[in-house]
Amino acid sequence: MIWTLTTLATFAVAFWFYLRVFVPWRKIQTRLRKMAEGDFAVPSRMPGGSVFCKTEAHIARLAERFSQMDRQTADEGLSLRGILSSMQEGILIVNRAHRITLINHALQSFFPSSKRVLGRGVLEFFQRHELENAIAHTLGTGESGHLELVFDVAGNGKGKPCRVFDIHVAPLAAESGGLPQAVLLVFQNVTAIRALEVTRREFVANVSHEFRTPLTIINGYVETLMDGCPEEPEMAERAVAAIHRNVQRLSLLLEDLLAISHLEGRSPMLDFRKADIHEVLLRVLESLGPEIKNTGLCIEVDWQEEAKYAEVDERRIEQVYWNLISNALRHVGNSGAVLRITGGRDGEFVEVAFADNGPGIPLDDQAHIFERFYRVRKDRARDAGGTGLGLSIVKNILLAHGGTVSVQSTLGNGAVFGVRVPVWQGENTDRNVPM
Repeated sequence: MIWTLTTLATFAVAFWFYLRVFVPWRKIQTRLRKMAEGDFAVPSRMPGGSVFCKTEAHIARLAERFSQMDRQTADEGLSLRGILSSMQEGILIVNRAHRITLINHALQSFFPSSKRVLGRGVLEFFQRHELENAIAHTLGTGESGHLELVFDVAGNGKGKPCRVFDIHVAPLAAESGGLPQAVLLVFQNVTAIRALEVTRREFVANVSHEFRTPLTIINGYVETLMDGCPEEPEMAERAVAAIHRNVQRLSLLLEDLLAISHLEGRSPMLDFRKADIHEVLLRVLESLGPEIKNTGLCIEVDWQEEAKYAEVDERRIEQVYWNLISNALRHVGNSGAVLRITGGRDGEFVEVAFADNGPGIPLDDQAHIFERFYRVRKDRARDAGGTGLGLSIVKNILLAHGGTVSVQSTLGNGAVFGVRVPVWQGENTDRNVPM
């Protein structure tokens, strides 16, 4: 009897130990393992009689705290990825071993690579010692740096486009101070800005040159007149004529500069109206009649009836005709020279072609013919007159109309300038329309 009671008591104690100690302890182990694996779900509470109730409560608080931290880290990571992916600047982080640890989408698009970027060396990826040296300086001194580099991102072939980057190098150090553990590099693509600066310098230089030549001639003849030229009537007449001619040249240059400045402005106005563009051409030919007669240029016009009308700014289209015909007069006006002007309809566009039998345009020059101040055969172009802005003005006027201008030429076989304008400008009929 005593042995039986002892055995029952032993089983009762063992069962109690199993339920109140062993089972809760296994649950705690399982909970801790899941937390180590990143599962921070708050566990269900254990029976009140468990000897691990307090431990379970601490684990629950830890799980809740870790869960909050995990959500916060995920939100911050999502925000950081969103910021980095939306930035137009390239972002790069490099560790003390000069290995790439972070790169955003913008920088990867600047420098596309089929290989994995993260973990690669800076010198291996960019192949620029200047960048490597700037990073080493910042890591060694903790000082920020700045440099500007030109990268041939499409390869090293001749004529390949390059990109210019303004690069800021900043240290990333712990709050406790000391040498930086990493470096942040911000790549700003300033290619367009540098190109505009070059264009501005070239424009100023070209304008200065265009003004200098007639002003020098005017100054020379003025000095001649001041030195007693009036005593020689023929010389005085030639001097006055030369001064008048160069003043007109300066005036024409100023008018063209103002015209192109207006056309390239942010919001020029065009007066779109239905106009007989064939009649506009005839008016231009009548105005240029004396010059056409003096040069001996033969003008032939072939115009289809369905191409007579289009919705345009009549004054600007007249300027297009004037510049193209004047260009032909300067370069092909000689005995036997012919300028054939044809107008036709191509769907919703009117196409006008100006074909001459002049000397033609070299292939290398055709890509630049519509640039400001660009001249073919520069040694003879200024003798032919003009400002070098006529074709550039033509291009800007047609672009403002939603049209195009093109050139096709073979050296020695003349040139064909093609003008293409829409027949209609949508709902903008008969009113001033901002571009």
